[in-house]
Amino acid sequence: MKQSVIFSIVLLSIVSILASCDFIRDLFPVSKSELTFKATISKDHPNDTILFTGNDIKSINGTTGEIRFVNSSMISKIKSYHWIKCYLGDDSLFTATVTLPVVSALINDLVINLNLNDGNFYFGDGYPDWIDNQGASAIRILNKEKRAPSWIRFIGELKSEGRYIEK
Repeated sequence: MKQSVIFSIVLLSIVSILASCDFIRDLFPVSKSELTFKATISKDHPNDTILFTGNDIKSINGTTGEIRFVNSSMISKIKSYHWIKCYLGDDSLFTATVTLPVVSALINDLVINLNLNDGNFYFGDGYPDWIDNQGASAIRILNKEKRAPSWIRFIGELKSEGRYIEK
């Protein structure tokens, strides 16, 4: 009897310690994310494929736009697509164009851009980000204002899920 009580106490202690670890929370998220990201290869192939969900996102940095994934293999998957659409439940929030360093187009709307320096994706208001002329800047500002209500909902969901950071 004494051994079973000691065993139970030790087992409960180990479970309590493990339950408090970030590692366990990453493996077994407490709540299911309502965010879904669907991808499209091209306009010729309009069928969307669920690429990832909010549970696949470790964090998004509100200051830099950096997207960190739970699994780094997600970065290579994203490279295969041209557009990513974000949904909150059934509501479509926004569409972002996937840009890689080899893209030679000017894009004046939301992008998910691969940064070669660190190998991570970043949200941006256009591509390339160093464009500084009145025409492109004005269009980017206008497009950012149009998606502001959806972006606020997106950030609010990330915050409620504990996936939004600002540094």
